[in-house]
Amino acid sequence: MSVHILYTNDLHNHAGPLAHLEAHRQANSLLLDGGDALAGSNTAFRWNEPILHQMRRLGYAAMTMGNREFHYCRWIHRWREQEREFPLLACNLQDLRQPQWPWRAWLEARPKVIVVGATPVQYPVGSAWENLTGFRFLDPFQCLPPLLEELRPRADALIFMSHLGLKTDLQLAERGVPVDLILGAHSHDFTPEPIWRGRIPIVQGGSNGRYLAEVELEPGSSRLGWTVHNCA
Repeated sequence: MSVHILYTNDLHNHAGPLAHLEAHRQANSLLLDGGDALAGSNTAFRWNEPILHQMRRLGYAAMTMGNREFHYCRWIHRWREQEREFPLLACNLQDLRQPQWPWRAWLEARPKVIVVGATPVQYPVGSAWENLTGFRFLDPFQCLPPLLEELRPRADALIFMSHLGLKTDLQLAERGVPVDLILGAHSHDFTPEPIWRGRIPIVQGGSNGRYLAEVELEPGSSRLGWTVHNCA
């Protein structure tokens, strides 16, 4: 089974890749974003984020929560949810005050294709910020392995979409997390070719809308189709 993925990360409100998608999107592509798409941030709220409306219109399946997508106010998350209408993935975030709020740890994007997302740790467990905000960030090195082990038997393709930075992605891959692909973000690295750690390829598409990444994933194969479209 081959999975065709079109991937953006760290757009920071630069919509060049989205214009490319408007003109060249292939049918049956899985559209994913690694986070930090917004113009605003976790401390600077904007009433409208048009880039989210454009991503929704294009049919994005999911986005990982970047540090810009996180906000201390819950009503802002709900506002952004209405703008996106596609899931925001953050397996290592807990809302201690409203545990019913549906933070999505993972998404079954298609039958036998599961995407897991993780967001940067803003402050440690038990800190004053946790008590003040009611949000808890879990260590991805602790919470990811058991979740991935649980999901592995259910997926032909298990994709980890990380907003943790390339250094952390490499460390997780070296520990042998059971995924078929790591789609990276946050550190603004550009990988002209996949970086392999054992059987796990790691890729990242730069920042600020310079590139649109195209991935052809064949689970169980030692090859990965990786094409980068320059959208600057």
